Amino acid sequence: MEVVVAEYLSKRFGFTWALRGVSLKLGEGLHLLLGPNGSGKTTFLKLAVGMLKPTSGLVRVLGLDPWREWPELSKHVAFAMEGAPLPWWMSGRSLLVELCSMRGSPFSGVEKLARELTVAGYWEKPILTYSSGMAKRLHLLAALGFEADLYALDEPFTLVDKATITKLVQLLEELRSGGRTLLVATHYLPEGLEADTIVRFEDGRVVSVEKAG
Repeated sequence: MEVVVAEYLSKRFGFTWALRGVSLKLGEGLHLLLGPNGSGKTTFLKLAVGMLKPTSGLVRVLGLDPWREWPELSKHVAFAMEGAPLPWWMSGRSLLVELCSMRGSPFSGVEKLARELTVAGYWEKPILTYSSGMAKRLHLLAALGFEADLYALDEPFTLVDKATITKLVQLLEELRSGGRTLLVATHYLPEGLEADTIVRFEDGRVVSVEKAG
């Protein structure tokens, strides 16, 4: 089953083309998006989860238009974007309680993962006081702590320690084995991470698609 489909997908910011005519079909599994800064991989992620509107072309996720049909798609996707702002005036726990309420999800699942990612050790404190690593783990928890058909993660392995990376690799493999779809944009490939597809971006274009096996 094709989960993500892009056809001649392009995105322009002012006079700069961040994505240029990308056509891609991805099914279930773990898909790594690789490329240098400015290559288009994060823009592709944001288009796939409805954070950006395409300039031209189309993208469909689970058969839905992410931009126009976001209320429906939001029930099926979870994402963590590098550098996305957090509500600094809230505590991490309060934010997660609010997200659980919005998604109609039990807090128990988030609480379990919060302990495994060591977020529970500081989540009563205001987000304003968090280090970059603490904020990064909260971002990841706010995505991976919820049930979804598609997870989109932007640079999940930066700003976190080796123990957290090991846990993330384990968690991604569990989700992959459970039939979920994962889009992971990264510069760093941790040991033990197995992907179904490696998509390489360069200058806003897809330059290669490598299938595992």
